[in-house]
Amino acid sequence: MPQWLPESACADVLRSLLRAALSTYRGCAALPEWDASVPLDSLERLHLAATVNRFFRLHETGSEDRLLMLRAFDDWVGFVAEAMGSTSGLAFQTSGSTGAPTTQVHPWAHLALEAEALQQRLCEVARIERVVAWLPLHHLYGFMLGVALPGVMGTARVSVESAMPPELRAGDLLVTVPPRWDYLARTRVGWSPGHQASTQQAPTLGASSTAPLAAATHAALLDQGLTGLLEIYGSTETGGVATRWRPDAPYTLLAHWQRQDANRLRHASGALVSLPDHTEWQDARRFTLGARQDDVVSIGGVNVSPAYVAQRLQALDSVADCAVRPTTTAEPRLKAFVVPATSAAEAAAEIARVTADWPAAERPVTLTYGASLPRTALGKLGDWST
Repeated sequence: MPQWLPESACADVLRSLLRAALSTYRGCAALPEWDASVPLDSLERLHLAATVNRFFRLHETGSEDRLLMLRAFDDWVGFVAEAMGSTSGLAFQTSGSTGAPTTQVHPWAHLALEAEALQQRLCEVARIERVVAWLPLHHLYGFMLGVALPGVMGTARVSVESAMPPELRAGDLLVTVPPRWDYLARTRVGWSPGHQASTQQAPTLGASSTAPLAAATHAALLDQGLTGLLEIYGSTETGGVATRWRPDAPYTLLAHWQRQDANRLRHASGALVSLPDHTEWQDARRFTLGARQDDVVSIGGVNVSPAYVAQRLQALDSVADCAVRPTTTAEPRLKAFVVPATSAAEAAAEIARVTADWPAAERPVTLTYGASLPRTALGKLGDWST
């Protein structure tokens, strides 16, 4: 196990992973903070053991079956922490909102490189005394910012998995996702008691990831007293690629990346990676983003493919054809136009039943029914009013 990943951090990541895995398996809303006394039946225990084996790559040790022999949460933590000394890295799952979920393995050395690059970028601005992570630690960004970064920096860390925003103090770096920054911009009137008096010594910073942050949100947070907010560009496939401190500034590559050509980067390991977005380069290390190269849109900070959602809906027996697009509202959601195979009532009932368990970002908030999909005069798929 890397020196920057203590057993206490391993416990927090495992707790986050188990909580999410059990919620998904039971088909329910997120569980409260993981409690080692949560009763599990035999099938749930098998599912959780398989999830932990995959994430921590315990199969590389040849002793992954030992999890089934251990009952206490602390025993799982001890076993995983010990086993990680012989594993190659961690296996993060993509959300599946842009297609079938995939597993992306990030070697320990790559995770450390990124954490060191982020430390370098953040320390250009201020000294950080504590990292507060308000996002799940078993996701790549949660792990990078809430575990690897404070581990490499040697700073204190706090993990907040509740729905409530955390309490902050001067010297904190708060890391979370755009929808939660949007909430804080609307509801918080100031940052960290006594913050203004200690700005020169220990300002309060933020870091945002998973999707672009609205310029208005960024401005409101700085007006409220947040000293700086770092946006991180990347994906589960690539990890963090570049950052910027202002929404009107270009992104700057992190230290472990180099530009290869118009849309490819070379990692310090030598690997070539294609970016999902069109880019316009100012120089060898700075660029601005254009449109996605696919149909992916950001819904509440989650990347979603409308075409993939439409494909899933069209697979239903009651749906003959459908189209899915983002709404044009200030905070976009998905809308769907459905051509029923039988009746609109039957299609509506089946869609409601099937999509009830879908993530909120993938679920169309309005459904329009008609005999055929809307088309323009040139025969191309057209938009529709909701």
